[in-house]
Amino acid sequence: MNEDSVDELNEDLEENDLDLDDESEDSDPEESDLGLQDKLAKKMNLKLVGKERARKTEKGIFDKDKVLEAVFDKSTVMLLSRMINNGIIAYVNGTVGAGKESQMYWAADPSGQDLAVKIYLVTTSNFKKRYPYLIGDPRFTRIKRGTRSLVELWAKKEFRNLSKSFNVGIPCPEPVTVIKNILVMKFVGSNGVPSPTLVESEVDYTDYTKTIEIISDLYQKAELVHADLSEYNIFKTEKGPMVFDFGSAVDIRHPKTKEFLERDISNITRFFVKRGLTVDNPIDVFERVTK
Repeated sequence: MNEDSVDELNEDLEENDLDLDDESEDSDPEESDLGLQDKLAKKMNLKLVGKERARKTEKGIFDKDKVLEAVFDKSTVMLLSRMINNGIIAYVNGTVGAGKESQMYWAADPSGQDLAVKIYLVTTSNFKKRYPYLIGDPRFTRIKRGTRSLVELWAKKEFRNLSKSFNVGIPCPEPVTVIKNILVMKFVGSNGVPSPTLVESEVDYTDYTKTIEIISDLYQKAELVHADLSEYNIFKTEKGPMVFDFGSAVDIRHPKTKEFLERDISNITRFFVKRGLTVDNPIDVFERVTK
């Protein structure tokens, strides 16, 4: 990741008053300047084409006849365009997955390294349910009102959690940068297809022990609890389980740390038991992790 490019982009955002920090709850995306948005979308469309891929995947990719998705508000379109212009992203191939709070894209940096671009949707109201994972975390004491501010804080929180975990050796996607509501990471998978999750894979006792090791290392080395861990957000890679979706993760000083940790362990235990494995008692695992 080119830190100078990120700094230049942030300076560019500050120098130009583009209302990227609008915190109003009442703004309607449909009332935005459609003419400007269409113009930006066309510009982005040319950028996103990038280069042709010889092989398509079931996830689909952008092509010359596809326009930028309507789910992006004007600010996100402008921000993504500037990230491309500043060399953070070279081009975007297409959608990897979509949820209520975000959409994931398969992209590449100027050197050809595959990236995962996670764009948090500023038009969703689901983030209001995320306050319990923010309030009480000593790292985030100033929480502004407004959906956009909350979404951007959530993106920053996930990047911070990923960085802390990756730096102490937790198997997780390598973070690249976060700007506003866009989080960029190294892509886990190949040819635009993510690695399978545990729920999509055959699992064995080694997968269980390594998953418990991740929970323990998160707590003891990164001083974090994932707080939303399940078979759906753990990749099964050639090197073993790799955890992702760190937005909910909390500092171990959070008042609900023990509750979240117990839930993570219970979720993982339940999954492996359903797959026919004999595993450790969740109470014993909890005691080992927290001792």
